[in-house]
Amino acid sequence: MKKGSKTPKKGFTSEDIYKLLLSVDARITNIEERLSDMATKDNLDYMRNKIEERIQEVRLEVRALGRAIDKDSLAILDFEKRIGRIEKRVVAQ
Repeated sequence: MKKGSKTPKKGFTSEDIYKLLLSVDARITNIEERLSDMATKDNLDYMRNKIEERIQEVRLEVRALGRAIDKDSLAILDFEKRIGRIEKRVVAQ
């Protein structure tokens, strides 16, 4: 072959084109199926809002527990002081 000459091109039959179109269609269908399973922006926004609501509920519960623990701690300290005073009176008698 001479330099610069083109190689002969293979012709495509209707059957080859049909097979190619079927292959492309199958790939597009596969991509569409995968995309339909993915979450949309609305789905993600909904989930984010639900998670934020749940986080807020947990925060409220934790704060309430913290206040209750603080009150219990103060009560224990008060009882300890009272017991200490009673012990001092008993020892003094």
